[in-house]
Amino acid sequence: MPLDEETEAVAQAAPVEKPKGNLLKIIIIVLSSLLVVGGSVVATLYFAGVFPVSEKISSDNEVPDKSSSKPEKERKNLDQEPAIYFVFENPFVVNFIDKNQIRYLQINVEVMSRDQEVIDSIGAHLPKIKNNFLVLFSDLNFEMITNAVGKQKLRDLALEELRNILKDETGNDDVEALYFTGFVMQ
Repeated sequence: MPLDEETEAVAQAAPVEKPKGNLLKIIIIVLSSLLVVGGSVVATLYFAGVFPVSEKISSDNEVPDKSSSKPEKERKNLDQEPAIYFVFENPFVVNFIDKNQIRYLQINVEVMSRDQEVIDSIGAHLPKIKNNFLVLFSDLNFEMITNAVGKQKLRDLALEELRNILKDETGNDDVEALYFTGFVMQ
């Protein structure tokens, strides 16, 4: 049977093909397993807070105030809170001498913050704040407070004095604004 011998010779001459699909499948499975494990490790580290959080710069290109006693994360939360006002019940009344004439000044003051702790601290340290405001207001030059620029400067000085008191007493000076809601001179 020569045909069988020829078939046998052709079969021996042709190399036997090994299945290549199994090796490719193993490589794909190993790589995808590494990708899944690596991704889960990175996600776990991210959510655990290992990676530093980048700070966003505001649209106004303002640099965050690093001198404040509150961390930046807490300050951002406070910016979303509504304004809380502390109203000094009685106006500040002082007298001073201007060109040998006694002058009187009556100022109503309100303070704004977004932190209830700061408002509570103002109430707790009210005697010291009132004392320092009276000293500040009575040491005025009448000419200084007769124009808007002088009143603004006085308001800024009062706000700075309030922040200094709160910083010394509580360590938290997060007062956003001070307003004169009444201003009478005679």
